[in-house]
Amino acid sequence: MPSTGKIIGYTVLFFIILFLLAVIGSATNLITIPWLKFDKQVQMNRDIVTKTYNADNALYNYHWFQETAGDITALKQNIDESKQSLAEFEASAGARSTWGFQEQEEDSQLRTVVLGQQQQYNSLVQNYNAKAGEADKSMFVNGLPTFFSLNAY
Repeated sequence: MPSTGKIIGYTVLFFIILFLLAVIGSATNLITIPWLKFDKQVQMNRDIVTKTYNADNALYNYHWFQETAGDITALKQNIDESKQSLAEFEASAGARSTWGFQEQEEDSQLRTVVLGQQQQYNSLVQNYNAKAGEADKSMFVNGLPTFFSLNAY
């Protein structure tokens, strides 16, 4: 039977080894922290690329840019036509001082239509330009204007 001194010695040795293993484990964790950060960055980049180059995402974004560019172009043409209608009305209605209630109301309606179309145009252009400027969306603009002019109207 081992003596009491040996049992105490083995117990102390066991706790010293346990303490050293804990210190070594903590040191290993401290050393690997930069690798964990690097691994997370690589995983995040992989996730972004996977989601961006997903076929459904690519088609959705491509179609969104195509449709919105068409909407902006059509709205620009509508604004030009509305401005032309306003100019024609003002030319045919005579001097403003001679306008009655109906002429004033017609002029107001035509101006409101033009203003509404211009505001809609500005909103569409801002949204289009914001998406075209995003790094993960800019690749879907291929063949379309990268940015529309917000100062057109």
